[in-house]
Amino acid sequence: MIISLSHKKKTYTLDTSRFVDLSIPYNFNGDQPNFYDVKPGRLTPFKSEGITYSVKDGAGCNVLEISMNIHCTGTHTECIGHLIDQNSSISKYIQDLFFPAILLTVKPVPFSSCHDSYHVNIEDSEKVISRGSLEKAFQQFKDRHPSSIIIRTLPNPPEKQFFNYTKQIPPFFTHDSIKFLYSQKVQHLVIDLPSLDRMEDDGILENHRIFWGGGENIDNSINPNSTKTITELAYIPDDVDDGFYFLNIQIPHFQCDAAPSRPILIKPV
Repeated sequence: MIISLSHKKKTYTLDTSRFVDLSIPYNFNGDQPNFYDVKPGRLTPFKSEGITYSVKDGAGCNVLEISMNIHCTGTHTECIGHLIDQNSSISKYIQDLFFPAILLTVKPVPFSSCHDSYHVNIEDSEKVISRGSLEKAFQQFKDRHPSSIIIRTLPNPPEKQFFNYTKQIPPFFTHDSIKFLYSQKVQHLVIDLPSLDRMEDDGILENHRIFWGGGENIDNSINPNSTKTITELAYIPDDVDDGFYFLNIQIPHFQCDAAPSRPILIKPV
């Protein structure tokens, strides 16, 4: 299907059959990424009155039950409900089919090589996404006025889709880099890491609070009315060039702070 979209008084043409899927395939009972050594997602046949509802076991149909940790075992999109004590529905924060977006590739740097801050003590050798590296990558696309940013980190081997992040310690964003993204009015952020924050940060999730707050790390404040989303554990193949796209975030209608998601990129033709 060929469709036309307008953004900032300019019309773009999209071929919806030509897209890039940024989600990691959720292989129940198989390889999955894992954060914090949680139990992996599983599919098991429903059992009732001595019947196992699996065709393999002789039933007339398959009736499968799912067990999964949304935040730690696959591509997912989360909302402000991740941090506040009230019911939330991630689906209400996706209010359009397409968002103007840019894809940026960033190489994490040792913390000692930048002048950025973080709220807990970290080693100089720990790898971070600094404000300087983000600003440099963003500069050439700033006139596109994206509401969404997708960030690919290097190195980017295919096996990154299935890392156990207790063994493969991930880089994380500095406060200054998240403040920069906030200043650019980013509404939907997609990253290929398990979290915006350091794996061990005293349970504060300060980068999340900055992004869902007022752009500053003051008293860990957040905005309970924020409509922004964060998508984590995406994967962006190397053959997808940095540049301007339209982003479609596909999620089930979960009444939950997060849901498994399928971020789709389409490049204007």
